[in-house]
Amino acid sequence: MTEFYLVRHGETTVNQAHQFNGGLSDGPLTAAGVAGAQAVGARLAQHRFTQVLTSSMPRALATTDLIMAANAFALTTPVQPVAALREMVLGDWDGRTGEDIAAPQDIATYFHDPLAFDETVADRIHAERYASVRHRTQTVIATAFAAHPTGRILVVGHGIVFLLLLNALMNRPLSAARQQRILQNATVTKLVTRNGQDFTEVYRDR
Repeated sequence: MTEFYLVRHGETTVNQAHQFNGGLSDGPLTAAGVAGAQAVGARLAQHRFTQVLTSSMPRALATTDLIMAANAFALTTPVQPVAALREMVLGDWDGRTGEDIAAPQDIATYFHDPLAFDETVADRIHAERYASVRHRTQTVIATAFAAHPTGRILVVGHGIVFLLLLNALMNRPLSAARQQRILQNATVTKLVTRNGQDFTEVYRDR
């Protein structure tokens, strides 16, 4: 059996400003973001991870560093930045607020209808499609399981990335992805699988 621990990065200045924090924008962790990552580190300090996978974006790397700084087994645990775990690219929206964008119908589509967003909005604003993010992140987990069919794997990433990854691993249709609650910053979600196909969510921080 393989255990996966999904941790969303700590709060950033972009999150704090209520801007779209996609794959083309980044900001440093806030004081709350640092504290949140450190709290996750303390919580997972005695977990011996077989592998640590992290988005290659700075906010995720900083969160991973803070988590692993507290880990008793950090010196023997490989940490691998993975480009395929980067946040969904939101193109022209990245780093901007909803008020700046002033396209309420497009924003509503983004938040409520992944299929319609992919078909009617994504290309127009130079954004990545939900379906593409779902596929690339699911591939990361499949590769990790194939390498470690028994083990404990930490995955540090982003809100939309994990929303779509959980949607895929739970075998839900993409159309239902936005019906789930997005993971909060610096929280832990644990999944287990015995075959790399069927996943059980053991717990999720609220």
